[in-house]
Amino acid sequence: MAFVQCPADFDGGPEVAHGGWIAGVFDDVLGRFLTHRGVKSVTATLSVSFLMPVPVARPLVLRTRVLSREGRRITMAGALRLEDEHQDRATAEGVWVERRPDHFERHRAQMSADRPDTP
Repeated sequence: MAFVQCPADFDGGPEVAHGGWIAGVFDDVLGRFLTHRGVKSVTATLSVSFLMPVPVARPLVLRTRVLSREGRRITMAGALRLEDEHQDRATAEGVWVERRPDHFERHRAQMSADRPDTP
């Protein structure tokens, strides 16, 4: 569980959190849930359902849970609601992949190979 609050300058409408902020918070909190349990991972997929408006500048609670694990693939879910409510305002589900030790080195090599030669 994490306690969050959307800053007023991340509004997507009058006093309503922007969907990108909501998706970003799910991605961050769900990934950090694994990190705090010693699992270094990267997001493979993330799907967000926007159920009700999420107000800015109000205390929110984001609950997380692991749905399944198959090898390095971990399926997780989250629910976002106002701190004093029992109704979800947004939910998310996604897959995180446990990183291999050479994860970033492989990506750096791939990105270097993708760069055009420039003088």
